[in-house]
Amino acid sequence: MKMNKVLRTGLIVTIPMALAACSGFNFSQDRIQYETSDSRAPLEIPPELSQVPASDRFNVPSRPQTVWASQQEQEALATQSDSPATRILLPQGEVAKVMRDGNNRWVHVSVAPEQVWPVLQDFWSSVGLSLARQDELTGVMETNWAENRANLPQDIIRGTLGKVVDLVYSTGERDQYRSRVERTDDGGCDIFITHRSMVEVVKSLGGDNETTVWQPGPADPMLEAEMVTRLAQRINTEFNPRAVKQTEEQREQQVQELASYEAAPAISQLEQDADGNPTSILISEDYERAWRRLALAIDRLGFTVEDRDRSRGFFLVRYLDEEYEEQERAKQGFWANAFGRDKAVEAPQYVIGLQQLSETECRVHVLGPDGKPDQTGVAPKILTLLSEQTK
Repeated sequence: MKMNKVLRTGLIVTIPMALAACSGFNFSQDRIQYETSDSRAPLEIPPELSQVPASDRFNVPSRPQTVWASQQEQEALATQSDSPATRILLPQGEVAKVMRDGNNRWVHVSVAPEQVWPVLQDFWSSVGLSLARQDELTGVMETNWAENRANLPQDIIRGTLGKVVDLVYSTGERDQYRSRVERTDDGGCDIFITHRSMVEVVKSLGGDNETTVWQPGPADPMLEAEMVTRLAQRINTEFNPRAVKQTEEQREQQVQELASYEAAPAISQLEQDADGNPTSILISEDYERAWRRLALAIDRLGFTVEDRDRSRGFFLVRYLDEEYEEQERAKQGFWANAFGRDKAVEAPQYVIGLQQLSETECRVHVLGPDGKPDQTGVAPKILTLLSEQTK
């Protein structure tokens, strides 16, 4: 009886307070809400608190920025008069532009990769994601797996109780992003962003016993488009502080256009031998586009890229196939596996080569790290995976 009385009293106190707080919540429709512990996603000030007065007393010196002669000229003209006729509102030119070729999207930046790299590092933390690894040699950054809280139900209960309910809710999904920077012939660089997902599913162990396991999920072109758009805006703001920011409506329209799927005939074809074993992939595109398509496929599959060379047409990657791993563990012997002393199986290296056949055709091969035929027997599976992603 005492326990019921306590619960009843708690509900009587909690519910009116929760309902009274409803008016103070704004149900955000943001597409991404990552909150990794070691990131620095921007914090929102509760409506009942006032904004701290602005002061530069404790400002941290910002990273050195590139100063453009045209920007200085525009600022000088803007300060000459306050009249709308002489004030320059729209800066000329953009440092970063979102590009699209078919269903491939990327950001073209007119400054060198060395200048963009620290901006890209800071970008991931600003959207609530932390970096798992970064490699300046290959120009690759990869985030840790994180849960997108924007996928939680935006109902009155969550909107009222906020963080308390968030501790109970789980989407059962995790996202990871990879960005890759490539130097271009004009002195700038291209930045590609790919998305991977993992989904938690229930697996039966027999009888009434069940467990949950994580399995790969599909890539989300909407999230890729969202990140590409945000990154372009961030770079433009970084290198041209007077750049006009996009409104929410403009950004949403651009994301929708970038994420829209364009139906097109298959670009790649898996080639097989007489026994039906995959031997290569034929891509019906010029070398530039074929390289871009192959690189995005490698990113989406999550291969670890250790080196790449566009002029020579190869990627040096590591990939651990499940069947290959089981075979290697079996070679360690029964006692090693039984007592948990088995050593971790190292992911083998593979060379994914791109060969130009003509102005409109290229061929993809998968070889061993020495450039000779693969000895692990995994090359056909890699070709099959790449074929599905390059279509």
